[in-house]
Order: sequence, then structure tokens, then C-alpha cells
Amino acid sequence: MSVNVTLTGPTEYAGAMLFRHADVEVTYETGGVDFRASDLNMNRFQNIILTPVSDTYAVRYDFDAEEIHATTIADGSEVSASTTFDLRVTGIGR
Repeated sequence: MSVNVTLTGPTEYAGAMLFRHADVEVTYETGGVDFRASDLNMNRFQNIILTPVSDTYAVRYDFDAEEIHATTIADGSEVSASTTFDLRVTGIGR
């Protein structure tokens, strides 16, 4: 498994939208790491907020591939395979 998810805090609702928060440890794989709404016990993402715990990496979510992609801030290159880093994640959806 390339992600280790620990749900944090209460599940929150804003109208019909569900907000679920988690601490996620990522072991990066070349080309991106699979991360689906089901990893946060959700059916789908309307949006997702990824916040790296350190300022070493920049991360983005690819909704089409359902993957987390990471690059180094220093030179913009893809993070090396097997690199481990932590994210704070907020999934917004249903």
C-alpha cells in the first residue's frame, strides 16, 4: 500500500457536502500514487485539499487518474520512488 490514512477529527457537513479530514503518509511511486475517495470512506470527491506537512514538496491531485502527484520545490522534478512524506488531506464530496 502506498498510502497510510488516519482519519482525524469529526466528519463535518456543509449542507449536502461531506468534509472528511485525514493525516496521510505517502510512499511515492513513479508517476503518481493511487488515492481514491474510498480511502477517506467517501463515495466521490467534489474537491480535495492536499497540504504537505513539510515545505519540501508540491503536491496536486489528478481527478481523472485518481492519483496524487508530487514534485520537489527545489527544482520541480518528480519526487523519487519510495520517498515517504506526510500530507494533511481534506476530502470534500459525498
